[in-house]
Amino acid sequence: MEKLENTDKKGISTKRKIEKTTYEVVVHFNENVTETMQDSKKHTYILYRSYKIGILIW
Repeated sequence: MEKLENTDKKGISTKRKIEKTTYEVVVHFNENVTETMQDSKKHTYILYRSYKIGILIW
């Protein structure tokens, strides 16, 4: 498997080791976003629920 590395470290990052694998997650925030946090949470919840019942929504 190809190893992907993020050289742009602008954002909040965290590392976690699970067994022999280390995972790194970097979070970036868009300063020009028009969606509120409430809208984002609602959208995430709808996608999660549709995934759980087997419906794919895009």
